[in-house]
Amino acid sequence: MNTRNLLFFMSAAIAVIFLAYEAHAAQGVSVSHAWVQAMPPTQTTTAAYMTITNTSSKEVVLVSASSDIAGAVEIHRMSEANGMMTMAMVKQIAIPARSQVTLQPGGYHIMLINLKKPVHKGEMVPVTLHFKGGASIIVNAEVKMQGKQKPSSMPGMRMSQ
Repeated sequence: MNTRNLLFFMSAAIAVIFLAYEAHAAQGVSVSHAWVQAMPPTQTTTAAYMTITNTSSKEVVLVSASSDIAGAVEIHRMSEANGMMTMAMVKQIAIPARSQVTLQPGGYHIMLINLKKPVHKGEMVPVTLHFKGGASIIVNAEVKMQGKQKPSSMPGMRMSQ
């Protein structure tokens, strides 16, 4: 076997091992009820919500997210302090074994910041979830209007770091 063929074979083997590891790391994780908040065309920020289910026997940790439609994507959590709703970026969300975490208005959510174009009701927005260990899941979230505006929803809340 010449050097070129050997290098090709080794590269292919490494790629197969990497893909097998990544597929294993994402095993048991599913996403349902994914949606993105419809906003007026002048808004350059919105949020994505979903339920992440972990059916595996080990904890799974969401460490980041990305989307081609936004300049930046961050994981945030809203909470109440002294009667005021605040929103802060979080480094990760742990999804315990055989459990689920719901990202919803007033709680954990994914911020899509500096939108490259307006999102319209009915469109699908791809959001990639990145997990500790290197696995990723691409989620197609439908743009929807939030039912009834809650006091805990995004507009007008205070940001904290």
